[in-house]
Amino acid sequence: MAGKVPCWRCKCPALTGRWCTIFDVIRIVALVLLLSSTFLKAFDEKRSSYASFNYDVARAHEIKPHRREIPMEGARPGFNQLRLTLVVSPSGEVLDAKASGDDEIMKFWPQLRAEVRQWKFTPFQKDGRAISAEVEEYVDLVPPERLPKNHVLAPPLRPDSKVTITLERTVCFGSCPSYTVAASTEGIAFEGREFVAAHGKHTDAVDAGKVRQLAKKFVTADFYSMDASYAAGVTDNPTYILSITIDGSTKQVTDYVGSWVGMPAVITELENDVDALARTDRWVGHTGRR
Repeated sequence: MAGKVPCWRCKCPALTGRWCTIFDVIRIVALVLLLSSTFLKAFDEKRSSYASFNYDVARAHEIKPHRREIPMEGARPGFNQLRLTLVVSPSGEVLDAKASGDDEIMKFWPQLRAEVRQWKFTPFQKDGRAISAEVEEYVDLVPPERLPKNHVLAPPLRPDSKVTITLERTVCFGSCPSYTVAASTEGIAFEGREFVAAHGKHTDAVDAGKVRQLAKKFVTADFYSMDASYAAGVTDNPTYILSITIDGSTKQVTDYVGSWVGMPAVITELENDVDALARTDRWVGHTGRR
């Protein structure tokens, strides 16, 4: 065996030493796999120990700003949805965010991850105690906003202006609530038709100053310059018709899944603002919206 270097560990001849080295490598690989398996199992057990909440519950805990529709350069018109699984801390911060969807949509996830990680929620609770939670969320990716090119001068809004803001939501192929609500300086008028808790006509008083304040948001958003209609080439969805009249000057916008064709996001925001001002939830109930 002259000239052969003995194994560094067992001092056996080099030929046998090679087998020692191979066995060492095998042992190291086996140890790494064992440790990895143990870690992943512990991680999975930790994740599975989180209380799980579906989208409907998570939505009620969202804290603004929280965008469900996000305009993205390169997003195709139509349905582009990412399903999110979030781990939320007891204080409401997002600790972990994972996304799933087809390859065409998942390519946008690296650009969205940072925003999603900044989302905040009111704490999820169990037995009256704030807990870590795993929640289900969704994000729809839409084409860039199609902002107005031709600007129309809105009517002046004076302290005594007469204002009426109307929102109509129609039925869909499903259970979308159908109603019309008008918030004016004279009061609130609601008419429920289908899939609502309160059918027929209902009225309530409102602070005229708050109606004018919302009207100012319409003016600031350049609502009078928006297209008359933003309509996607799909079927079975609800139509939303939003209009404002300031001292007799009216502007109306029809939204039929408008975000899919570049409708400015502020229009959806204004629609929701009308519902919030009129407190339509008390008449619509918990049927939800598409």
